[in-house]
This record gives sequence, structure tokens and C-alpha cells, in this order.
Amino acid sequence: MCKTFTLRAIFSPGSWLLLAWFMVIAIASDAQIIQPDRVEIELDDYDDYYTVISAREEGLVLVRQVENKTEPRKNNWEVLKYNTDLTLSWRRNLLVNINYDFTGYEYRNGKVYLLYKPVNYQNDKMILQVLSLGTGNMEEAEINYVFPLNLTEFTVSGNAAILGGYVNYMPAVIHYDLSSKKVKVLPGIYNNRSELVDISVDEDTGIFNILVTEKTFDKRNTLAIKTFDQNGTLLQNRTLETKGTNNIIFGRSTRFNAREQFIAGTYSNNKSSYSSGIFIAKLDALGGQDITYISYGDLKNFFSYMKAKREARVRDRINRRRVQGKKVKFRYRLLVHDIVEKDDMFLLFGEAFYPKYNNTALSSIAYGPYFPRGRWGDNMYFAGYKYTHAVVVAFNKKGKVLWDNSFEINDVTSFSLDQYVNASIEEKRVILLYLYENVIRSKLINEDEILEGKTFDDIKMKFEDDVAKNNDYEIGGLSLWYDKFFYAYGVQRIKNLKDREAKLSRKVFYINKITYQ
Repeated sequence: MCKTFTLRAIFSPGSWLLLAWFMVIAIASDAQIIQPDRVEIELDDYDDYYTVISAREEGLVLVRQVENKTEPRKNNWEVLKYNTDLTLSWRRNLLVNINYDFTGYEYRNGKVYLLYKPVNYQNDKMILQVLSLGTGNMEEAEINYVFPLNLTEFTVSGNAAILGGYVNYMPAVIHYDLSSKKVKVLPGIYNNRSELVDISVDEDTGIFNILVTEKTFDKRNTLAIKTFDQNGTLLQNRTLETKGTNNIIFGRSTRFNAREQFIAGTYSNNKSSYSSGIFIAKLDALGGQDITYISYGDLKNFFSYMKAKREARVRDRINRRRVQGKKVKFRYRLLVHDIVEKDDMFLLFGEAFYPKYNNTALSSIAYGPYFPRGRWGDNMYFAGYKYTHAVVVAFNKKGKVLWDNSFEINDVTSFSLDQYVNASIEEKRVILLYLYENVIRSKLINEDEILEGKTFDDIKMKFEDDVAKNNDYEIGGLSLWYDKFFYAYGVQRIKNLKDREAKLSRKVFYINKITYQ
């Protein structure tokens, strides 16, 4: 990305040192997007697209269904393994019974786990394939369970697969040991008054946390944290003790240790499903807990995504309410991501959104002396989730907020709730990135300061004169890969009228490697 600066001034000889200093500052802060590698896979019009799986420093794994010309009762799943320079390492084709569909994946310690669920929920088993990234060798297991599970969560802990979902609208979690082939239902989760919120695994120890909602005696929402080792043994069972009329909506957990653990997420007032702010709960080894509630109005930069005049009006309203001794009630939907631990602090990331509905007027025209010229009625339809901004809140090991910042993403509308903004955390800066309509949006912050505002960089093409046309923007995204690297992927229809080595027209599935300097 190129930036230009224009300086108009009359300088004295001694002022050139000052000019040189300002130029050094300008160059140092002029960080830019770098896209060192790109791979394209040409597609026919009716080809399926790839699911992209990060294997971190070991590369990327791509999975899609392709035509099977040999066995009519099986589906053919193509698996490609790419190195970190986006060169192809190996390719495999996996045959799976046509009654099963690819539904989940996980990467752990040199292996990729591919999960296939039955198309018919009455079937009592799932298929799990484990691929070694070094060789491409595959082992397959059938996970039998005693009841049909509507799957919503899949992860791996040690040598066990953890499957979470709902049975008869009640949450349940299954532990499957890959060595012994034994299945067990984890205790304390199957409850008709609760919902499965999250399953998170500490990759170093295999210990995992399951978060489920629970009802208090006065029918407010709170969270129960159930901690298990990799063998499925219950280590700890805690419930957050909420204060006042606060209602816990959603939460994420940090890794479990013997001294302390943090749960952070969103809360509301008076049982509302809209969040009013974030909470941070500190749990200690002796059973004590301390919960801090932070209203969105108490965060310094939560409303920075707004235009300046609108933000000023919101701040004025908050201040007036405080002077009157009243609270401002906020109504936000916040998609909360994982908590990232960095040195002596934790970073909580989330994205604010709202469901968007459009109003279409339908005209019914009738002719004759007894009918008006037109009859109009309103037809409301769901038009996707409109994202407004991403937020990052840092807190220390005492549960105290250190700083916060935000990143406007008000150009994104999606029909699925996905994570758009990803972050790379360095010593003195955080890089926030997301991809939308073939353009990388980025922002560079240091705690609550903005080092570089929102910038825009086009996805780098393979050839100089490539022009992307008629893209499927619903396919693709941008994710953190490893270290300071991200990967962006999607589908493009490309025209090229000049480069001899390029086709005149091609449809490709692309992956670009991205970093920030």
C-alpha cells in the first residue's frame, strides 16, 4: 500500500533536523500489508468449494467433496495439504458412506481430525478420520453413541474426541477415547433448563472446560463451569454467583490451573437477551469468586466506531444520566471470541451485530370502477446480520480492565454469524484485520491508542493484469495462521486480456498468505 505526504513550509537551515525527525516518525508508522504467497485452484462452474483448516506452522489442509466415479454408494472427499509457502505437499481422496456428511474438523499436534455425521439423525454412530500431516496416512474410527445427537461442538483433548450438542433439546457432551474405543457421557450437563455455551481445551494439558447456562432461584441466567481432564474425569464444578439483577448471557474461559481461572463474557439487566456490558469473573482455588461488571458506557472506546457527532451525543447522554444518578441501558448483541493470554494480561475480543430486516412493498393492481389503482402491503424479510464494530478489552490477573479499543466493521452483512476480525498480538501493538469483498481492512493499535487508522488493501492477484469479476463474497474469509501470518481465501472469477501466460477467463479458489509490517 502506498501513501504520499505533501509538506509546504519555509525551512530555516536548523529546521531540517526537525523535518528529518518527522519523516522518520511517518515512515515508522506507515505499516503495510504484505502478501508474499498465493495459490490458485481452478474450478468448474459446479465444483464444490474447499473448507480451509489451519495447521499452524505445518501449513494448511483443504477439504471438499468431488465426483466419485468408482463406488456409487460412497462420497469422495478430496484432501490437500499445503506447506506454509503454499506449495502442495500431498493429496488424498477419502471415500465415505453417502449417508454421512462432513461436519467438523480439528487440528492437534501434527494431526487433522475430520468428523462426518449421519444425514439421518436416527443413525447411532459418527465417522472420525485422523490424518497424519507428515505422511497423509489416515486412520478411521466409528463413534457409536446410545442416542441421536444434534451436534454443535467438536474438539479434541489428548487422545479423545469431545462431541457436544443436544438430545431432545437438552445439552449433552460425549467423550470418545481413540485408544480404547470407549464412549461415555460426561456427567452434570444433561439438563432441560440449560444450554451448551462453549467447550475449550488447554492443548498443553488436555484439560477442558465446558460452559453451560443455569437458572438462578429467581430465574435469571448464570454460567456453570465444568472442568474435565483428557480422560473425561470431572475435576471441578463451579457456578457463577451473579449480583443484583444482572443476567449472564455468554462467556468464555481461560485455561484451568490450580490457583485461578477467569471467565469473561456479556451480561444484561433484567433478564434481557441483549447485552449491557461485559463481565469478568475471577475464580480461585479455595472456592472464592469475584465478578466485575463493566457497562459499555464505562469503556473508553466502545462507541469509537460511530461518526464523531453521533459518538458525542451518546457520550453526552451517558454523562447526563450519571449526573442524575441513573444508569444508561444498552442493548447490544456481541459475538464473543476466545480469550487470549498475553504476558500478564488477557484480551477479550468480540464483534457487535444486529439482525437486519428489509421492508418490501408488494403491489397488487386491480382494474375497474370498484378497485383503487393499487393495493400495498408490507412484507418483512431477514436480510442478514449487520456488523457494526469489533471490540478488544484487556484485563489483568486481578480482573481489572486495563484498556479497550474498537475497530469499525460497518460494511459487513452476512447471513451466518462468523468471526470476521482476527488479531495478531505483538509486544507493543495489536494488528486487527478482516476481509470483505476482496479487500483487506486493517487497523493498528497500541492499547487504547490508534497507531494507524482503518486502511484498505486489495487482495493481491497472481498476474499483474488480473481483474476479479462477479465474485461469490459469501465464500471466503481471513484467519490468523501462525506467528504474524494470516491467510485469506475465497472464490474469484478472473479476466485477463494482456498477460500471455494467463487464461483469458478463469474461476479459482484462492489462498493468499498475509503479514503486516
